[in-house]
Amino acid sequence: FLSLPWEQKISASDISDAMSTEADRRAKEMGIKDAEFYTSDLESVTGNYNTVTCVDVAIHYPSEKMGEMVQHLCSLADDLLIISFAPKTWYYVFLKKIGELFPGPSKTTRAYLHEESFVVDELKKACPVRWYN
Repeated sequence: FLSLPWEQKISASDISDAMSTEADRRAKEMGIKDAEFYTSDLESVTGNYNTVTCVDVAIHYPSEKMGEMVQHLCSLADDLLIISFAPKTWYYVFLKKIGELFPGPSKTTRAYLHEESFVVDELKKACPVRWYN
């Protein structure tokens, strides 16, 4: 449930048309009127927003593209950027190795893990004034 203490417009995108459509349906069901949901890849999102959230997306980007993605997200956020990523820890590396043993359409090997220090450095470069951990 999303509750905003002041009147704000919501703009959200997903690369999956089915997810964007479902989010739109749920927002209307909850009575959220001033919301826009659209299908787009992350690189194509434009504009300026008070708050930008990027949840469960970084796992799809290799490290060489992660810096560009962080820079792009920071350029969209006027006040706050919230981003999640899968840190490259022994635990996640181990889970990926287990996943490689099982064939199937949703391969865990396609999930990218990122060194936390790399992501933090990229955030500090892209959002030097407004950085928190």
